[in-house]
Amino acid sequence: MKFTPAVLLLALMFALPSAAQQMGNINFYAELGDRPVATVGDAVKLFAITLGKNPRDFNEAKKFLVHEGVFPDRPFAEGDALRRRTVAYMAARYLKLGDSLMYSIFKNERYAVTACGANGIMPAGKGEWDILSGGELMEIVARVAERAEGNR
Repeated sequence: MKFTPAVLLLALMFALPSAAQQMGNINFYAELGDRPVATVGDAVKLFAITLGKNPRDFNEAKKFLVHEGVFPDRPFAEGDALRRRTVAYMAARYLKLGDSLMYSIFKNERYAVTACGANGIMPAGKGEWDILSGGELMEIVARVAERAEGNR
């Protein structure tokens, strides 16, 4: 895996505040960065942590994200391969992206991919059904966290 500055920043951002509590998360980040295929569970956990929650398990994290309006309230399994459309939807909801006309109207995963591409959160022109690696997921979430921090 290539360690870009964004990935390293993301790892440090989560590792420094409370090292004892975050030890499990540090292992999670290290393992996630090397995974060729990220899962829905990985994305849910990473977004929950980004929002300040340290969930015990997938169901707790999913319930939290659904309540926050970030994750779609649909039956996803923790081990499902993570598709670009799912992460784009989570990112667009979290960042409240509204500058894409089609996403503003339909607010679905397909147009969230376009909105995220237009906003530099993920590469433009990529397929919504693409399966993401752990490293790609970490880079996208780092961009989301960076943009969210800039909007405060």
